Amino acid sequence: MRIPLKTKTLWNKNDVALTNDHDNTYFGQIKVGTPGQPFNVLFDTGSFDLWVPSLEWPKQGSKKYKSRASSTFKRDGRKVEIRYGAGSLKGFISNDTVEIGGLRVMKQPFIEATEAPGKRIYERPWDGIFGLSGLLKSSITETRPIWRAMMEQGVVKKKVFSIWLRRYSDSGEKGGEIVFGGTDPKHFTGAHTYVVAEGEHNIFKMYSFFVGKINTKVCSKGCSVLVDSGSTYIRGPPKLIVKINKQIGVAADCSNYDKLSEVVSFRIAAKTFTLTPRDYIERKNGKCKSVFADGTADLWQLGTPFIRAFHTVWDYQTPGTVKVGFAKSK
Repeated sequence: MRIPLKTKTLWNKNDVALTNDHDNTYFGQIKVGTPGQPFNVLFDTGSFDLWVPSLEWPKQGSKKYKSRASSTFKRDGRKVEIRYGAGSLKGFISNDTVEIGGLRVMKQPFIEATEAPGKRIYERPWDGIFGLSGLLKSSITETRPIWRAMMEQGVVKKKVFSIWLRRYSDSGEKGGEIVFGGTDPKHFTGAHTYVVAEGEHNIFKMYSFFVGKINTKVCSKGCSVLVDSGSTYIRGPPKLIVKINKQIGVAADCSNYDKLSEVVSFRIAAKTFTLTPRDYIERKNGKCKSVFADGTADLWQLGTPFIRAFHTVWDYQTPGTVKVGFAKSK
């Protein structure tokens, strides 16, 4: 099932148009209920659950799920919280049919959100979040994540999904494509390099990290890495991030942008994946900044800047094993 990321949020059978919000986030439309109620959602490999605003959502003008308008709604009512850095998203669990690009998932648990963690989430251009975890059960809500349900209900041909993202400078809001059930060969070159991932966040190991030609050696014993389509940054150990950004040396006014040449490389599964300044410098309204940002001391998060450079696949075809694969985007 292909879901092209385009400029509008039009609904067609087997097609969901997704939007690139100035390289900040990529989101697209799903439908919840019968008849379907449309919501724009952020497809997030870093989270477990699906949530959309309830009638209690405080933001005026937001799309809000109306359970009474759906013939397939089933009440649950359990109250839940999802903790974010700025606080907790609060809501309660309901069950209904969810449609993604013509694929219908039946009796899917999701969160009707009632309160967001801080004001910033109310300012986002999307309505909710579509967690892409393949866990049997969410560790937060103790319900079945929707990607797991898609696999169990047989609505995808293969237990695989893939993401291809485009740059706003290249294509405006035509953001790319997410494919449920396979890959689109038009959007990558060569074969994918796969690495086995583990745990609820599909974490894998990286053993080398280069700035230019210099091996930083911070990953000589193995660094934990996850790919997070919900993040607009590449996050890593704070002390190293400071050194990387100092080495990159981009001027805030972009005055030296055209002279930047330093590359940053990740060594994953014996393959080198290299980012150029075009990949790791965010350039907007005459201002430039690096996408390398502070994370935690023991975890790298490869967000949308990395996925734009490398078409990424999550493969669940082997029972008990998840593989994440990368190939050069085109």
